[in-house]
Amino acid sequence: MIDIIIIGAGPSGVSAALYAKARGKNILVFEKEKIGGLISNVSKVSHYASVEKDETGPEFAKRLEDQLNYSQIPVKFEEVKKIEKIGDSFKVTTNKDQYASQKVICACGSSLKELPLNVPEDFSVKHWPLGNEEELKGKTVIINGGSDGASKEALYISKFAKEVHIVQDQDKLMCIDEFKRQIENSENIKVHTSSKLLEINVVNGKCLSAKLTNSEIKDDKGIEIYAQIGQNGNSEILKDFANVNNTFLDEDIISKTSGLFFAGDIRVKPVKQIATAVCDGCLAGINACK
Repeated sequence: MIDIIIIGAGPSGVSAALYAKARGKNILVFEKEKIGGLISNVSKVSHYASVEKDETGPEFAKRLEDQLNYSQIPVKFEEVKKIEKIGDSFKVTTNKDQYASQKVICACGSSLKELPLNVPEDFSVKHWPLGNEEELKGKTVIINGGSDGASKEALYISKFAKEVHIVQDQDKLMCIDEFKRQIENSENIKVHTSSKLLEINVVNGKCLSAKLTNSEIKDDKGIEIYAQIGQNGNSEILKDFANVNNTFLDEDIISKTSGLFFAGDIRVKPVKQIATAVCDGCLAGINACK
């Protein structure tokens, strides 16, 4: 039987694994997509101690992977479908197999929300610009959202695009001052506050116009559309173990179920950053060893 199963290999899950492994526990990490979680997609990792200048999400994720490897912590790329408490232990069912463990740390993270928009099958709304630089060159781009994440990606897009339109449904940008000042000083970023993307006109796979609440954006060469409008917690498998508030767990790190722990962005927290996710993972990993 495994000592501790950890669900999720983002910063929180990796942190939990490292601290638990250092305390002599037999660890198994499950990850359904890729190591790093959402942070592995960002154009730049910012505001975390020790990151290098202009370090990208994939580079940061590679460092997490390297830590797991040299700590000899196994990772299985399987999706956890069900957790069951059986006596003093747990049965964890994935899309491939079943596993038994004494304890479970859920660092399931979150997923980006999709735009509530009618999108034709021959057109796609994207989330992450990293890796799409060539198709962004000289383009008109709309990015929905005014948070730190949306603003940071808008700034990255502006390095390649002809013009970038940030569409924010609140009356001001909600990002930190650092990003706000850069956006204000940009020559090719326009901010549309108190506005929503209502409709797009797509012809032969190309978006030619986009209707906003109070204006319309047109470009015969095509418009690229990105969405960064918030997240949903990956909490489906935890509904029987936790109080779920708008898809996130309104719970402490140490759950009411003996041997079960919650860590990272899956939890309701006033601040969600890499630093807070790593902190959660540290506390979960140490407490799971007691």
